[in-house]
Amino acid sequence: MLNYRRHIAFLSRVHTYVTVLYAVIFFLFLFSMHLESNEILFGMLVRLSYAVSWLEILLGSYLLISSIYISIAGKVLALEPLLLTLLRLVLFSVLALVLEFIVHLTESGLSLGVNI
Repeated sequence: MLNYRRHIAFLSRVHTYVTVLYAVIFFLFLFSMHLESNEILFGMLVRLSYAVSWLEILLGSYLLISSIYISIAGKVLALEPLLLTLLRLVLFSVLALVLEFIVHLTESGLSLGVNI
């Protein structure tokens, strides 16, 4: 059980680094919008953000499931990894939502309409 807790602690740190990587990609994307950049950089940043997003989601879900499992099996509540993972996933969700809105806005534009 102790080795499994160490494994969760290590993966929690890795999840933090992946969240920071996604934040760096997000701010690099925002910074590149103010500069004159080509579509290759834009496409690369979008694909990289999608890849890091999947890594973030999969690692976060594994950490959540592992924290719940270790809490049930060890009869000791692993609250810190659980709460920190939820906090990182909320931060990631906000950044991903804003980034996806900006990508959708730059690729498709904004359309306003009335449904009758």
